[in-house]
Amino acid sequence: MIEVKQDTNKETIEFELSGEISAEDYEKTLIPALEEKLKKFDKINMLYHVGEDFKSYELKAMYDDAKVGFKFLNRWNKIAVVSDVEWIVNGVKFFAFSIPGEIKIFSNNEIESARKWLSQKESLSPNIKITLQKESKIAILELEKSLSKDDFLYAKSIIDPFIKENEKLNGIIIYTKDFPYWDSFSGFISHMKFIKNHHQDVKKLAFVTDSFVGEVGEHLGSHFISAEVKNFDFNALQEAKEWIISDKI
Repeated sequence: MIEVKQDTNKETIEFELSGEISAEDYEKTLIPALEEKLKKFDKINMLYHVGEDFKSYELKAMYDDAKVGFKFLNRWNKIAVVSDVEWIVNGVKFFAFSIPGEIKIFSNNEIESARKWLSQKESLSPNIKITLQKESKIAILELEKSLSKDDFLYAKSIIDPFIKENEKLNGIIIYTKDFPYWDSFSGFISHMKFIKNHHQDVKKLAFVTDSFVGEVGEHLGSHFISAEVKNFDFNALQEAKEWIISDKI
C-alpha cells in the first residue's frame, strides 16, 4: 500500500510504501495526491519512503512509477528517496540523471536527514570550493562531490561580483583529481548555463585533473566557448596558473 503522510513543509509531499505495491495504489492514492499538491505549487518536493516492511511491486505498478517521474518532469524541485532496498537504490541512481530537479538517496535510518534536506531552501555546504586570486585575476574551482544546481548558483554568486570588479578574468581553473559529475539532470543543465553565461568574460579555462573529462574539455571546448582551453595533470596546478598569466590582461 501507499500512504500519504502529513508533511510539515507545505511544498513537500511524503509517501510511505509498505507491503505489496499495486497499480491501484498509484492510480488511486499517489497520483491524485501529487496532482492536488501541484494545483497549489509550481514545483514541489517529494519524500518517497520505501520502508522496511516493503515486499514487492506489481509489474504495472513499476510501470506507473516510471510514468510518474516523467509525467511531472518539470515540476520537481527535490526528491528524497529513502530506502535500504538495493535494487530500488540502484534504479534511482540509474534514472536520476534524466529527471530535472535534485534527487538524493537516504537510508531508512536517515529519514529525518531527508526531511531536513527537503526543507532547505539553499545548499548549506556547496561542493565547490572557490579561491579568487585578485592579483592574477584567476578563479580556482575545486570540485569535491557530485555537483548540484545549488553548487552553480553558489559559484555564480561568488564569481560574478569578481568579474564585475575586474571586468574580465585571465582564467578559471577547474581543479579536481576525479571529475565528480552531476547529481541530477538539473545539475548538468546548471553547469551548461554557467559556462554559457561566463565564457565571454574569461580568457582561458584550465582543467587540472586526472579525469578524462579534462582531455575532452580541451579538444571540444574551443568549439563551443570563446575561452582558450587546456588540460593539465592534477599535480600541475602551478603550471596551469603560469599558462593563464603568460599573456595576462
